[in-house]
Amino acid sequence: MKTIQSLTILGGGTAGWMCAAYLAKHQPNLSITVIESSSIGRIGVGEGSTPHLQLFMQNLGVKERDWMPACQASYKTGIYFDNWNGDNGSYFHPFFSEMDAKTAEVYFVNANARRRGSEYIDKPEHYFLAAVLADKQQAPLPQRPLPRALEYGYHFDAQKLADWLRAFSLARGVKHIQSTVSSVQHHAKEIIALTLESGEQVKSDFYVDASGFNALLIEKTLEVPFISFADQLLNDSAVAIAGAKINPLPSSTSAIAMPCGWRWQIPLQGRTGHGYVYSSAHTTPEEAEAQLRQAAQLDKGQATHLTMKVGMMARCIEGNVFAIGLAQSFIEPLEATALMVTGYSIELLNRLLSQQLKAQAINQQLSELVLGIKEYVLAHYATSKRADSPYWQDAKIAALSLNELDELLTHWRSGGDFDAWLNQHRMHSPYIRPSWYCLLGGMDHRDSTCQMPFDQAPQHIEQAAKAYLTKLSDEHFTAHTTALEQLQRAQAFRA
Repeated sequence: MKTIQSLTILGGGTAGWMCAAYLAKHQPNLSITVIESSSIGRIGVGEGSTPHLQLFMQNLGVKERDWMPACQASYKTGIYFDNWNGDNGSYFHPFFSEMDAKTAEVYFVNANARRRGSEYIDKPEHYFLAAVLADKQQAPLPQRPLPRALEYGYHFDAQKLADWLRAFSLARGVKHIQSTVSSVQHHAKEIIALTLESGEQVKSDFYVDASGFNALLIEKTLEVPFISFADQLLNDSAVAIAGAKINPLPSSTSAIAMPCGWRWQIPLQGRTGHGYVYSSAHTTPEEAEAQLRQAAQLDKGQATHLTMKVGMMARCIEGNVFAIGLAQSFIEPLEATALMVTGYSIELLNRLLSQQLKAQAINQQLSELVLGIKEYVLAHYATSKRADSPYWQDAKIAALSLNELDELLTHWRSGGDFDAWLNQHRMHSPYIRPSWYCLLGGMDHRDSTCQMPFDQAPQHIEQAAKAYLTKLSDEHFTAHTTALEQLQRAQAFRA
């Protein structure tokens, strides 16, 4: 590939400005232009992240005090899944860290015992530090040093994060054009120029398509096929409403099962984000909004309705175009993976520009990443015991139509060596052993007729693991609200 000296990003929003900020930091000799239309609104569904955003910000060289207060950001230890089996029960999917290496093994033993016939039901939230912090509404920010790093995510205002990234980028020489692209000049698989509504042409060696679901460059111009996931992921719509701040402030997201999908509850510093992700084949936007308002007790607040294009491009790189964000792929935000995929894509783009990776390898890696996320999200529906509505019946059937997932679940139910199976068949999955155990054990997915010899963790070992995590949380961590106030003071002092 020839040396790229200039690059244009089509589209602002979180994805476009993440890309601009990262490349401005890591490709200082690259001329970067962002074209952003004020007439095209930003889409911000979710407002949550995985720990990848923590690493992304560290790679920008910024500290949490630099960006979190400006984005109303709070800390995230993981996700509560409520009523996914229709029994008003819940389980917690924590972010795993090296601090859990020993205590998590206790849960793995008990989860394996349960699927082999034990009557003892255990929960993942008892054996992971992040889960203990969530239960105590503590921030995952150690006040005293830990022997190993703790991974965590964030909740944030997506609009404010995009604005912060824009300011970061502009301060590092990124050119910003506020205009709409009226036409695209191209030859074969190469973009030649973008013509703005003013008639001005913008030419670059390389282009990043961050134009959202419109996918103007990668799909509409270069005609890369879009692979729809609609036959397996039924949720294609969402409605979002802002609500009042929760006190005391949780350090976790909630994903709560609903009649035709699920709703999120995301605690920010100044407000709470509420949303309902649903299937338009099973309910209307008006019914979905009414259900959300009733469930979340939201009498006021304007509702934002969204239609989601669920699937991925057959290739994220075509010619001199790289698609990121919604222009590349979208899976419902159940596991808050959108920014993780975007951030990872940008890191791969950086390696492409540095001629460390080829386009074919990047296309393959991103395809595997998105398909791995798709499988894990589908597993929530495939393992649900709910059959109380046509939606949940259809969602389970659709999820189980993914043969690879059916094979994984069959092996889990069989009582066989699941760890060995994962090592052999899911080596490159974005979800590692703890995530699968938390989901499958948390949902109590098993064959009730399976009766095999099993070893359950001794009671004194269970108690010791729980006591150890409680001691860590008491000695090293503080209330979520207190930690955020400390950030605010640090930011004010620095200013």
